[in-house]
Amino acid sequence: MADEKDQAEEATKSGPSTMKIVIIAVIASVVLSGGMIGGFMMFMGDDAEVAAEQAEDSEGEEVAEMKLGPPQYHAMDPKFVISFSDQRRARFMQFSLQLMTRDNEVMKLIDAHMPAIRSSLLMLFGAQKYEDMITIEGKKRLLQEVVANVNETLQAVAADEDAGVVEQAYFDSFVIQ
Repeated sequence: MADEKDQAEEATKSGPSTMKIVIIAVIASVVLSGGMIGGFMMFMGDDAEVAAEQAEDSEGEEVAEMKLGPPQYHAMDPKFVISFSDQRRARFMQFSLQLMTRDNEVMKLIDAHMPAIRSSLLMLFGAQKYEDMITIEGKKRLLQEVVANVNETLQAVAADEDAGVVEQAYFDSFVIQ
């Protein structure tokens, strides 16, 4: 019986101190968990705000790029051959183009309306001047005009105004003689 009394006394002595440790551990874990959750929410909230600001600042094309797939290229074959009309001697420009989009539907539209696109581009290319085409700036400007021209042509011939767009045009080859 004395042993039972000693064990009971030990249990009562260690009970409150053990209980205090358990309570302190529970409180500490609740505080730490709350701090971690609050920090995570604050961190994610800042990222969400930064992303929203970046989306507002960026152009609509960049937002569309995130939603669409990887770049796809369409070769404008055969090569274009243009003669410059306002020269004393014959001058020619021969080049090939690639159009870049991120939308499969645009690729299908380009295939479906290739005659209209090529015709419109030939009109654009025929209006170019030799002096402009021998400069880098002139070539870059022409590529920008190609993108605008192709997009305008696609919108004119396609019934769907919400169709995607051609984002870039690139020269595969470029020769002036």
